[in-house]
Amino acid sequence: MKESEGTKLLEGFLNGAKEVVNQKQELNRINVFPVADGDTGSNLAALMQTILDQVSIQTNSIKDGLNQLSEAAMMGARGNSGMIFAQYFYGLSTSYDDALVAEKALVYAAQEASKKAYQAVLEPKEGTILSVMHVWSEHLVEQIEHGNTLIEALTVAKRQTKAALEQTQFQMAVLKKNKLVDAGAKGFYYFIAGLTEYFCNGDVSHYEKMQVDQQEAIEEHFLSEAPRYRYCSEFLVKQLTIEFDTFKAQLAHYGDSLVFIGDQTQVKIHIHTSVPARLMSYLVSNGQVTYQKVDDMQLQYQIGQNAKAKIAIVTDSIADLPKDFSLEHQVHVLPMNLLLDEETFLDKLTIEPDYLQQRLKIAKSMSTAQPNIKTVDALLSFLEGKYDHVLVISVAAKLSGTYQLITQRIKEKQLSSNWIQVIDSKLNSIAQGLLVKRAVELVEADKSFETVVNELQSLRERIFIYVAVADLDPMIQSGRIPQFLGKIAQKASVHPIVSLNEEGDGKLIGASLSQKQSLKKITKKVSGFANKQRLEAVYVTHVFNEQAALDWKTSLNARAIPVEAIVESSAAIAISAGQSSLAIAGVLKEEEK
Repeated sequence: MKESEGTKLLEGFLNGAKEVVNQKQELNRINVFPVADGDTGSNLAALMQTILDQVSIQTNSIKDGLNQLSEAAMMGARGNSGMIFAQYFYGLSTSYDDALVAEKALVYAAQEASKKAYQAVLEPKEGTILSVMHVWSEHLVEQIEHGNTLIEALTVAKRQTKAALEQTQFQMAVLKKNKLVDAGAKGFYYFIAGLTEYFCNGDVSHYEKMQVDQQEAIEEHFLSEAPRYRYCSEFLVKQLTIEFDTFKAQLAHYGDSLVFIGDQTQVKIHIHTSVPARLMSYLVSNGQVTYQKVDDMQLQYQIGQNAKAKIAIVTDSIADLPKDFSLEHQVHVLPMNLLLDEETFLDKLTIEPDYLQQRLKIAKSMSTAQPNIKTVDALLSFLEGKYDHVLVISVAAKLSGTYQLITQRIKEKQLSSNWIQVIDSKLNSIAQGLLVKRAVELVEADKSFETVVNELQSLRERIFIYVAVADLDPMIQSGRIPQFLGKIAQKASVHPIVSLNEEGDGKLIGASLSQKQSLKKITKKVSGFANKQRLEAVYVTHVFNEQAALDWKTSLNARAIPVEAIVESSAAIAISAGQSSLAIAGVLKEEEK
């Protein structure tokens, strides 16, 4: 292969990546395996877009180009098929022997890459992307060993791969039932078709339609079974301290659909699990987790089956809500990032309460950070086409950059304000949760988008929150209380009572010599609202202090203050307010004019 042909080959890989991106919607539509969550196209498009963004054809060699391809794929891989695809690229780069003639080096590397792809899956199945990878690779080798050119080999291999793709609809019961080819397999076909057309003809062809009518099964697709496990999770782990095969075997206890890319030095994991926090605890005890992503497949499935409303409600994990409320009412929650020393966790997803409680005692540094851009973009992409409108209710902009981040991403994507709007709740914790609860009630009552937005903007001014702090250290460390004031309060053994001002910024509204005294003062204040019959709804929350919360609820109920729910605070609140903190939030009726 001449140097110019080597460059053309890399350009062909990029052309294949573009073709997969172009076919995203079709691949989403036919996605029924391993879970009918309609996101295979989105996942493969995300992988290919990362490749397009990071791989340059200005390389020293094909080997260098394949290394770039592999590195970009590892970072961009999402979903089951995306992870297998990325492992295939990893196999190409590690198996390519530039001491061989380039054509042979490529096809032998492709053959080894197919084997690595099979090895990446704990329970490989035929009739999937693995099958078409195998067919393509084997036919490339066969053609080159018979003395044919790379152009001839690619042409034959593409034709045989198309035939193998058509056969996938008969190889698994779920595909046969839905009269569909496998979405991941078709994604691979589009990739090698784009590569072949560019390398052989220097252009992109209009690929012939598959003989199977994919439209027939669209409705049946959404009637597929619910996922066995709730979450689709991905992690990137470096410097494993456990033997690799043992590590892979032990991960099988946490879920299924396991796929691995990499080795002992760096491995990316895809797994369907119902216990991402427990899994994360295992991972951080055996390596350094540098990336994590958790998608709620159960929520995606429910929306595909029967969306409860035409307006999507989105919030962030600082909004404290009763257990299972988000899933029951199809609320989309963006997880905040929690930074404990050198480790990062996803709030309410990848950190268990017991583990957090232990870490809060020993961590030298603790902080929170807004959701990352990829998470926000992925959610916005998922919501498009599924809802008439989207309403985002963010934690107070004075307390976090989440509001600004989401607003910026909407602007960047040029999404219409008629379709999506963001409300700065000017609240946090259970106060923000109460605003989300009211939003759900309005959209499930089929109120108009404009009505919902206007009512929530009015309502947020009538929501209060009072926090009885038990330990000042976290509030001082997080900057919620100035250090010099905090040190004075600590010396005097003062326990502050904290609230939010009209702009959503923290404010000190009182202090006591004990948390019990703080609770009495807060109860007296809320009793004043109850006596005037102004209370509409009340929540109580706690940070690892459930019994105290139950006792407080009993005391509040005795004073005609009906507490609807006791909610455990998010890890983000735990970091800022400190252990044993208690808080109450409520909605006030409008005062009569």
